[in-house]
Amino acid sequence: MDKIKLETTEQEEVPKEPKKRRKKKKLFIFLGILAIALILLTFFLILPVLSLNKEASNLMVEVKGAGEAIQVQDLDTAFVKLESTGESLDRLNSEYRKMIWLKFIPFVGGFYWDGERLFAGGQYLLESVNIAVESLQPYADLLGFEKKEEEKEPGEMTMEDRLMLVLDTLDKLQPSLDEIGQKLELAQKEVDQIDPQRYPEAIFGKKVRQNVVLLKNTVDGAAKAAIEAKPIIGFLKPLLGIPEEKKYLLLFQNDAELRPTGGFLTAYAILSVHNGNFKPLGSYDIYGLDARFGNRLKAPQPILDYHKNVSYWHLRDMNLSPDFKKSMETFWENYTKVGRTDIDGIIAVDTQVLVNILKVLGPIGVADWGNFSAENDPRCDCPQVFYELERQITKPTGTLRTERKAVLGPLMHSILLNVMQSPRKNWPEFFNVVFANIQEKHLLFYFFDEEIQGAIEALNAAGRIKEYDGDYFHLNDCNFAGAKSNMFIEQNVTQEIEIGSDGAVTKTVTIDYRNPAPPSNCNLEAGELCLNAPYRDWIRLFVPQGSQLIEATGSEIEVRTYEDLGKTVFEAFYGDKAPLRPQGKAQLTFKYELPFKVGKDQEYKLLIQKQPGTKTHEYIIKLDGQLQNFELRADKEVKF
Repeated sequence: MDKIKLETTEQEEVPKEPKKRRKKKKLFIFLGILAIALILLTFFLILPVLSLNKEASNLMVEVKGAGEAIQVQDLDTAFVKLESTGESLDRLNSEYRKMIWLKFIPFVGGFYWDGERLFAGGQYLLESVNIAVESLQPYADLLGFEKKEEEKEPGEMTMEDRLMLVLDTLDKLQPSLDEIGQKLELAQKEVDQIDPQRYPEAIFGKKVRQNVVLLKNTVDGAAKAAIEAKPIIGFLKPLLGIPEEKKYLLLFQNDAELRPTGGFLTAYAILSVHNGNFKPLGSYDIYGLDARFGNRLKAPQPILDYHKNVSYWHLRDMNLSPDFKKSMETFWENYTKVGRTDIDGIIAVDTQVLVNILKVLGPIGVADWGNFSAENDPRCDCPQVFYELERQITKPTGTLRTERKAVLGPLMHSILLNVMQSPRKNWPEFFNVVFANIQEKHLLFYFFDEEIQGAIEALNAAGRIKEYDGDYFHLNDCNFAGAKSNMFIEQNVTQEIEIGSDGAVTKTVTIDYRNPAPPSNCNLEAGELCLNAPYRDWIRLFVPQGSQLIEATGSEIEVRTYEDLGKTVFEAFYGDKAPLRPQGKAQLTFKYELPFKVGKDQEYKLLIQKQPGTKTHEYIIKLDGQLQNFELRADKEVKF
């Protein structure tokens, strides 16, 4: 028995040694795999990422240097910096490609491909900027882009000569716009493939998704601008009276008293331009024109319903359509009955145009009218030019002065004269001001020549309500007898979009109005200037045609629904019972269903068209947990 027990014991103890060895062997194998993985990770991920970070930092330095050189108009330095930026981008791309194996890994591969698209788009963007700088270099000194200690004019030049020089140069640059536009379109195609929803809202407190959206919108905007700007260049000479004289009707839209196309039609002037030389042919108060027009027409229903004590349709109130061309067609048809008809087009400006130009020009004087500037005036906490215009136009005086609103013509002529006589180094700033005011709809055009009008519409400078294949939104406010309150009113718009399981789209739009400024002393008999007073607002919301209103709140009337300009319109009003008072708030909401459905994997597109004459308003768009927050400065397309 002892022997048997011994054998049994020996049989049980024999496997113990190999088991320990197997454990050690497994441990060594695991450590070996881990070491190999760490080595591979180091060589194929950690080192490339570190190198990538270093090259990215170098690239940002080069990009910043090129941007600063362009900003100070030093094209020679910009050209050198752009070349080094290209080299830095190539090095960064080479380091990135060392991680090409990531594209085969599920989920991670999508991020790698986004990086490839970003590099391709960046390369196209860089090429477009290079083309622009190379094209401008031969003409830099003439256009004012050359940074020099002393300004040297190429001989004695008249204003007309200088303008012709610029126009001839732009003609020579036109072919480059085609190439720039092509590069920007290629960049747009690459960047548009990046899905912002793939990225988190933030990492370590730094915004990620919003920056991806901003990148896409910036590239889209650049491509759009290049496409829109090209058609008008060929018409610049005839528009500036070369070789034949042109006459324009200049309308001043007072954006402090907001109307559908940008402001109350306060004054008008006739400008002649021949060979680039502007000359005022007359400047007038619109009330004098209306006195000649008389009570010919009964006021349309919105004026009868919402405008206090107004029974007839005056010329000054004929910009009721939010489509500038439609309003001007109505205005022109009736204007010709009492005004001159040898006009080639209508140009509308608001106070923001004057402010922006005066920021570059500095203070100017206008004979018989005083001085004007963009400096802040403490009497209204607004630009001095704005307050001075309102004082001369609106404030009661103890003496009789005819055509008090006729300041527009002399002021615009003085501004144009000062612009033309400014140093060439300021010209790029004026180009930027004009383009920005066009995009932000403070400067609108309507021409009777169909080809020129087509080019203006392509530039998005005609204030048109656009057709759009997707969701659409245009909010139009109209100040009917609410003083000049729009200069103080702030506005926020929130759109919450819900897509049902069947693809049906329901939207809830909330519009918040706030007037933070104190009230004005509106005792006109005492000669006070009434700027801020209770606000009466006629509201129209233009949405896709066929949309169905579900409910609305905040309107004093039952919201009306009808069709106009190819859209469905929701019409509301507040101001008789509960106006928006100084230092007060108001809110309207609209809930409605869109006329189309959106599939689960379908891109959601929304076009928001800004109302002319309005300030920058904040917009918040929400869709299935996604959010886009931005300031609306110009028409904007939003994609989810």
